[in-house]
Amino acid sequence: MGGDWGARYPRRRSDRKVSKASRFITIEEAVARIPDGAQLAVSGNMEMSPMALIRGLVRAERRGLRLVCAGAAAVNADLLIGAGAVSEVEFSQISMGEYGFAPNFRRKFEQGAVVGLEHACPTLTAALGAGAAGIPFVPVRGLIGTDYMAIRPDFRAITNPYDPSERVAVVPAIRPDVAIFHGFLADTDGHVLTHPAQNNRLLAQAARQTFVTVEDIVSPDELRCEAGKGGALIPPLFLSGIVHAPGGALPTSCPGYYEADDEAVLVYMQASASEEAFIAYVRRLLVGELVQ
Repeated sequence: MGGDWGARYPRRRSDRKVSKASRFITIEEAVARIPDGAQLAVSGNMEMSPMALIRGLVRAERRGLRLVCAGAAAVNADLLIGAGAVSEVEFSQISMGEYGFAPNFRRKFEQGAVVGLEHACPTLTAALGAGAAGIPFVPVRGLIGTDYMAIRPDFRAITNPYDPSERVAVVPAIRPDVAIFHGFLADTDGHVLTHPAQNNRLLAQAARQTFVTVEDIVSPDELRCEAGKGGALIPPLFLSGIVHAPGGALPTSCPGYYEADDEAVLVYMQASASEEAFIAYVRRLLVGELVQ
């Protein structure tokens, strides 16, 4: 997925200084502003997942989070669910990609320990778009006559006011309490450059608070130059806090910086084979024995 895009972003070491009054904060400060029970939106899959923030939430032993997965999710959602942090998840797909099923999500869902609110990809994107626009619901085509209308009682059918012969499905807006994602770069003024294939700008616009981790901090001129090559540029207006976290997506990949850490993912998959083994895995994460 990275391809030429990732090649545009060679890894570098940041030595930029930023103002103490800026939006630059620590992982711990960001996590402290995400309370139990929050509706938490997250982007990423087996690339560009905000894993440093997610591990911070696990270490803080957050509970009752209502997770919203923007796009196809992976270890980002599976870890939070397996660690007992999530009570409800809105999703279109959660899997570990080429590594197989998302074992903790599947187990908790089958046990009834997590409430699942299933979406089609267009409904999830549309619902976030409605949240960003400040409207209560949005029409989505392609749902009438499908099982989504049965399994999601909050998806409603209304009469098209411009064509009384047509019925149209509408879905409720999603305006998360918090959104988190991983980006490539931030500049010292607080702008962030993220992957163009993810819905991070939409998430930032829809959420009440947004926290992002980035690989590097650069000058505004450098960021403008990189943004000219493509990518999604998010202004400070939509960001509550930026964390300088090199390697913050590991064990998922960050194109142009690092590939997915296969060894760490395989350790994760082996630990996820049973609930008992995963409890031990999380315990090691809590005491700092695991950094990924």
